[in-house]
Amino acid sequence: MWAIVCDRRGFRKRRPAIVLTPSPDISASQPIALMAITTTFPEPCPQDCLELPWNHDRRRVTTGLARRSAAVVTWLDAVYEDEIDGLIGTVPSRILQEILKRTR
Repeated sequence: MWAIVCDRRGFRKRRPAIVLTPSPDISASQPIALMAITTTFPEPCPQDCLELPWNHDRRRVTTGLARRSAAVVTWLDAVYEDEIDGLIGTVPSRILQEILKRTR
């Protein structure tokens, strides 16, 4: 999904993110937990990041990401439904399981 997310300095910016709140728990009156996705990270990928599938042709990948990207395990935020600016794709279940494991 695309959402308005606070960066580490507190600036709000539109960026891709992964929804962590289970679908049955999402409601308009409650914030939705998410994990930010970054496109700027070194090689090799840092310990607090998980690289995500991407392709220049976003139709060819389930995540819908068109640039090299990584989920930042330590970059958590929460937004309300009206701060979501579009849905782009899904994270493969094996990667999502690793993300959930690291956030516990």
